[in-house]
Amino acid sequence: MNKKTIISITLAVLLIGGALLANNWVGRVSASSGTTTDAVTLVKDGPDGSDEELATALGITVEDLTAAEQQAFTSAVDVALKAEYITDSQAETLKAGNPSFRSLYRYLSETERAEFDQDVYLAEALGISESKLEEAYAAVKQARIDQMVADGTLTQEQADLQAAYEALRGSTSFESSMQQAMTDAINAEVKAGTLTQAQADLLIANLDEMPMGFGMGMHGMRGMEDSGGMGGHRGPGGR
Repeated sequence: MNKKTIISITLAVLLIGGALLANNWVGRVSASSGTTTDAVTLVKDGPDGSDEELATALGITVEDLTAAEQQAFTSAVDVALKAEYITDSQAETLKAGNPSFRSLYRYLSETERAEFDQDVYLAEALGISESKLEEAYAAVKQARIDQMVADGTLTQEQADLQAAYEALRGSTSFESSMQQAMTDAINAEVKAGTLTQAQADLLIANLDEMPMGFGMGMHGMRGMEDSGGMGGHRGPGGR
């Protein structure tokens, strides 16, 4: 295998593998430091924090936030009812229970759920833009990371590395660049005699579906967006 091929494959593995590791960094840090309290709390409250933390970041009271969450949920239920995704009886049951979007999703198909992003409804109920709500989530997240650094649960280097992973996940060009790099590396293996052209074509056609254990699945990187890990996007279901 020539030097150029080795470098290409190594870079691909390191970049994607590193991004995948970011998804479970809290657990690793907790295990290595022997201090689990902060990390466990971080995971328990979710990536967006508690109502108290979010209300503080938004500059409102917890009561105002709770009211907005209730309004957001009620609006979503009304929309689902109007679209005939749920029945009158189901709508009444939902409104009488805990205002959790997850309870609404139990009545919806996967396609229908995609129409009900909690953040969209919550931002509307709060009278702010979705970007402002995202900024508040980010502020809560950063405050937690800063506290973990201060408490010694994380080193500053680990916190900075997480921030770098976050920036990379926000890139609109990284995935396409990585797919091109993987395509080039796989084709180089044909020239090196490791793969047949047919095998290379098959791998390239299925880059998105490469198994996670292989360390190169592009689908795995997109999957992080919906994960429960620190920094993952909430997606349908929200907080």
